[in-house]
Parts: sequence; structure tokens; C-alpha cells
Amino acid sequence: MKNLLSLIILLTVAFSQGNFAFAQENKAHQNKWMEEVRNFKHSFLIKETQMSDEQSKLFIPLYTEMEDKVYQANRNARQLEADLSREKDEVSDEQYTAVAKALSDVTVIEGEIEKEYFKIFEKILSPKQMFLLKRAENRFAVEMLNHNKRSKAKQGNE
Repeated sequence: MKNLLSLIILLTVAFSQGNFAFAQENKAHQNKWMEEVRNFKHSFLIKETQMSDEQSKLFIPLYTEMEDKVYQANRNARQLEADLSREKDEVSDEQYTAVAKALSDVTVIEGEIEKEYFKIFEKILSPKQMFLLKRAENRFAVEMLNHNKRSKAKQGNE
């Protein structure tokens, strides 16, 4: 899960780089792309865990809710970091410490959110499916990273 979250954060940051006007023009495209990635991920998880239709109908809305909470926790921490980086006045050690702690605590918050939802998922999925879910999340992250590397290599050869 953490690999996947790191990937999503990486992709989000990559999309946020560059010209603001360009970002504004492509916001709809980016949102569509992120939605497509999310849908592909959900389909991948359903397939890899061998969920029934009934299970997937219960699982996916909850999984999406969990993803949204993790994303928001990361976004909040990144916003603190960005605010501190843009600070024009002298930044105190206390401010640096507070933001560094917030960035560090994101991992803990992600874990707490995941634990909360995994208790719920255990009511929907079998123990084997829970195992397959964790494995599938990691495999998805690896697949996305490999896809990104291949895409960059292909662009470099053009």
C-alpha cells in the first residue's frame, strides 16, 4: 500500500510541476487520467484477489474512501511543506520541526487509516483474499513504476 501511495504521490507531484497555465489547461485531462488509473487499479485488485461481483460492489466504494483519506493526509502534509518553502520571512527551528514532524507522521497516519479499513475489508474478503490484496497492491505499484520507466525510455528514443 505504501509503495502505491508513494507512486500516486510521485505522479501527483509530477503533474503539478511546470507551467501553471499549462496545468490549468490540462487539469481536466489529468483528472480523467487519474480516474482511469484508479479504475484500472480497482479492476486489477478485483481480478488479483478473485473477488465476486458482490464482494467488489461492497469493497470498491470502501477502498476508494480509504484512498481518498490517505490522499488527503498526504496533501495536507505537502501543503505544509509548500507553505514553509514559500515563506518569505525567517523560518524558526520550531516551524521546521513542526513541518518535518507532519511529513514524518504521514506514514503513521496512512498506517492508521489502512488498519481501520482492513478491519472492515476482513468482513468482505476471505483471509486468502486479504493476503492477495496486499500482494496485488504491491504488484500494481511495481507495474506502474515499470510502465513509467518504459514510457520514459520510449520517449527518450524518439
